[in-house]
Amino acid sequence: MPKLDKGEAKELATPVEQAEPDAIRIRIPPKKAVQILPKAMYTLVSVSVSEGIPLKSIFIELARQANVDLQLDPAIDAKIIFTSQNRPFIDIIRAMCEMANLRFDVINGALRIERDTPYSKNYNVQFLNLSRSSENQLTVATDVFSSIGPAKGSAGDNVSKSALKATTKNDFWDELEQNLKTIVQLGSEKGSYSIHRQAGLVSLQANRKQHIQVEKYLEQLRKVACCQVLIEAKIIEVTLKDEYRSGINWQNVNAKGDLAITANFGDLAKKSSFLDPTSAQADMVSFGASGSSFSAIANMLQEFGFVRTLSSPRLTVMNNQAAILKVAQNKVYFRLNYDKMYNSQNNRESTTVSSDIQTVPIGLIMMVQPSIDPETGEIILFLRPSISRLTQSVPDPAVDIAYNASITDSTDRKSSPTPSMIPVVEVREIDSVLRLNNKEMAILGGLMEVRSSEHKQGIPGLGEVPLLRDLTGSISEGDTIVELVIVLKATIVDNGAAPDAADQRLMEKYTTDPRPLNPS
Repeated sequence: MPKLDKGEAKELATPVEQAEPDAIRIRIPPKKAVQILPKAMYTLVSVSVSEGIPLKSIFIELARQANVDLQLDPAIDAKIIFTSQNRPFIDIIRAMCEMANLRFDVINGALRIERDTPYSKNYNVQFLNLSRSSENQLTVATDVFSSIGPAKGSAGDNVSKSALKATTKNDFWDELEQNLKTIVQLGSEKGSYSIHRQAGLVSLQANRKQHIQVEKYLEQLRKVACCQVLIEAKIIEVTLKDEYRSGINWQNVNAKGDLAITANFGDLAKKSSFLDPTSAQADMVSFGASGSSFSAIANMLQEFGFVRTLSSPRLTVMNNQAAILKVAQNKVYFRLNYDKMYNSQNNRESTTVSSDIQTVPIGLIMMVQPSIDPETGEIILFLRPSISRLTQSVPDPAVDIAYNASITDSTDRKSSPTPSMIPVVEVREIDSVLRLNNKEMAILGGLMEVRSSEHKQGIPGLGEVPLLRDLTGSISEGDTIVELVIVLKATIVDNGAAPDAADQRLMEKYTTDPRPLNPS
C-alpha cells in the first residue's frame, strides 16, 4: 500500500465545469452548466503508484484521506504507474482515470468512478437536409466561326480561347458523416453512430473520450459553418471628363480623401487553384479601403466625371455557401427555324416555319461565395458580378432569306416580312477572388468603355431630303469614356445583435403591414 500524505484543504475560486449537456445546437448553443465542487475535492494529496498495486485500493485510500464519498465500479482492474506531489485531489483523480481509461462523475457531492465503456448520447445538429452544387464558367473565344470555341483545323489556325471555371459542392451531412466515422474509429474501442437528417439528430454510441471529441468538433462546426457575412455593393458608372479620359486616378483619390489602400488582390486571384492564370486580371484595379463609406467614395469619384449608381445590392450569405443575386429584366427575342422538304412521290415541296423564344437578362447578376474565419475576422470572397445593357437591336437576316426562298415569282411579293429583332447586349463582368477583413471595403475598377454618340438637329420634315438636310440641319458626333467601379463591403453578421438602424427604420416607417416585424 502506498504512503499517502494529506495536505491542508484549499479553496479554489475557479469553478469546475460539468460535462457538456446532452444536446449541442448548431444555431444557438446551450449554456454550459457550471458545478461548484465541495471543498474536500480540492484537498492536497500526494500519491505514488506502482504497476503491481490495484487501482481500487488507491481510490479507496485517496477518498478516505480527502473525506470524499466514493462509488467505485468493482470491475476496475487497470494498473498504472503514477506519481504526484501536493496536488488537488480532483486533479489526481482526473489524471489517473485518463491513464487507466476510466471515467468519473461528481453526483450530489459523491465521486463515482467506472470503466469508460461505450454509452449512448444524442446531439442536436440542425442544418438543411440538402446538398448544393454550383458551377461558374467564363469562356471567351475570338474565333468568329464558332460560338463555343475554336474551329477544328491545323495548329496554325488564327484562333484563341480563354476559359475560367469554378465549381463548388456543399453536402453538410455527407461531410459530417465522414468526420464522425473518423472520430469514432480512434482508440481501442470502436464507437458507432446514426444520423437522422430530417430531424437533425446524431445518436452516438461511444466512450467518454470519443464523446468529448465529438462535442468539441460540433462546437467548432457551429462556429464556422453557421457564420454569415453581409455583402453590400455599389455598382457605379463614371462618365469621365476630358482631362481624365485615361481613367480614374486612384492615387489622387487616396491622397485627397480618407481612403486607405491596404492590399492588392490581383496576385491572390492568379494563385488560386481553380482559376486560370490566363484570365484578364492584370488590367483590373483592385484594393482594399478602410475608413470610408459608400457615400464618401462616390463623392470623391465626382471629381473625375458624372457619377451614376447602377445598382446597390446587398445580401447575407452563409459561410462557404454560394449565393446569386439577380436584378434584371429578361429581354425576349425569337430564333427562327426554317425547314424546307421535297417529296419525290408527288413532286411537291413543303415548308415548315417555327420560332423558339429566347431571353437574355438585362441588368445585374452577381454571384458570391465567402469563406469566413470568425477568429481572425478575415473573409475570402469569390465574386463574379455581371452587368449587361441593351445597346441596340439588329434584324435577323434569316427572316429575309426564308421569305425570299418561299416565293417563286416576283409578282408574289406583296410586302416585306416582319423583322425579327435580335438584341445587341453590352456585358461587363469581373471574376475574381478577394481577401477582406471584417467591415473592410474593396474597390474594383478599370473596366472602361468608349461610347459613340451622334446628335442631329434640323427642321422637321426636311431631314429626309439630302440637300435640304445639309443646308438646314447639323450633325455632331463624339464619344465618351465610361469607367465601371464596383465598391464592396463585407461584414460578419452577429446572429444575436440587434438589426441595423437603417433596416429598423425601413421596417417601421415604410411598412404598412398591420402586423409589423418585431425583431425582439
